[in-house]
Amino acid sequence: MTTTTLKKELHHAIDEISDSGFLKAVYAMFREYTIGYDSDYRLTAEDKAELDHRKKLRKAGKSKSYSLSEVRKIILSGKR
Repeated sequence: MTTTTLKKELHHAIDEISDSGFLKAVYAMFREYTIGYDSDYRLTAEDKAELDHRKKLRKAGKSKSYSLSEVRKIILSGKR
C-alpha cells in the first residue's frame, strides 16, 4: 500500500468513526509521533524529472536561480 493510499484510507476511516474515545487515542498517538518527527521523504520519479527539467533550463540560460544569500537580500530589501 502506498503512502498516498494509506493516507486516504486513514482520512476515510477517521471521517466515519464516531467513537470519541478511539479518536482521542488516535490523536494522542499522532501527537506523540509528530513531536520531533524527522521525515524520510524521497523524491518521486515525477519530482526528479521536474527538477532535472528546471536544471536544464537554468544551465541553458532560460531561467534564473538564486543563491541563499541573494534570496535573503531580495527579501530584506523588499525588491523582486
